[in-house]
Amino acid sequence: MKPDYSILQCPITKEGLLKLSSEEVHATLKKYDTSFLQFDNIKEGFTNESRTYFYPIFEDIILLLPVYALYIGNETDQREKMVFDKNRVFEYYNQINYDTKNSLKIYEDSPKWVDFREVSDAYIRNSFTKAKKYLDKGKYLLDIASGPIGLEEYVGLSDNYEVRICADISVNALIQAKYNYQHREGMYLCCDITNIPIKENACDGVLCQHTLYHIPKNEQKTAVHEMYRVTKSQGKVAIVYSLFYNSWLMNISLLPLQLYRIARHFAGKAYVRLFKSKPRLYFFPHSLWWFRRNFKDYNMEIFCWRTVNKYFLNVYIHKWFFGKKILSWLMKVEDKHPKTLAKFGDYPIIVITK
Repeated sequence: MKPDYSILQCPITKEGLLKLSSEEVHATLKKYDTSFLQFDNIKEGFTNESRTYFYPIFEDIILLLPVYALYIGNETDQREKMVFDKNRVFEYYNQINYDTKNSLKIYEDSPKWVDFREVSDAYIRNSFTKAKKYLDKGKYLLDIASGPIGLEEYVGLSDNYEVRICADISVNALIQAKYNYQHREGMYLCCDITNIPIKENACDGVLCQHTLYHIPKNEQKTAVHEMYRVTKSQGKVAIVYSLFYNSWLMNISLLPLQLYRIARHFAGKAYVRLFKSKPRLYFFPHSLWWFRRNFKDYNMEIFCWRTVNKYFLNVYIHKWFFGKKILSWLMKVEDKHPKTLAKFGDYPIIVITK
């Protein structure tokens, strides 16, 4: 299937994009001395309708993040500098390494957040498939901040869509996503979730998993509005979120450990601003009340994606202590009472119908 680039727009001017020929790309790059655009690996690209910005294509990944654009106009460059906390995420994911699990590329740090033990396997896999039940079907599924799509269950979330638009701030993550998704139809965009370079009402569904809380706290509302904007009427936006210290169940069950995590969390925020260090991932969890207050005009429902986190599993769930039976029971309760468990657990899935 030939990609339909007509759904894309310039993230800076909001104009449509024009595909350039290889000759036009060569002529454009020839005028500029850049550190990341080389003639031998950039042969395709786009420009906006007023021809003020050039967006390169690298290994079939369309670089629509303004930092990768070339200003080719004659007036004032309208790009703004990336804010500190967003730049932390940008740098973190551009430097992270990848491992291979079940023939798929995954983030090297995945074991820090996911319990891959056999005792938890069925419970964890069940949560990985949850988003699919809240998405419908259609032509385009926008997987915003897709990462490498490094799990079999994640690959299958787009079964009911013709094309998966994998969008991420990291080119490296999109290279892995292209490898993992190579036997299906995909479009790959390097972009910013708070400024999605897609036209209004273009996507049949939007999936956002474990990403929104990595967006600066004052920009998370903008990101949700952007996901809503690009969704078609009657389409669904599914956002998997972490409540962290807003989950009273985790606070009670993990009180000493939770206090330590919270202290480390806020100490880390101060540390990265005071000292130069390797990139550290930004994190800010809003409460469910924040969602209800800020999106009260949206048709929004909140369900349970997973009640407990990796820390809870490590402390309480063990093969020698009926671990599988406990989690089997918890799965049944989550499936039977998804809205109730969402109020208390760590990971809700926020579903918005446009």
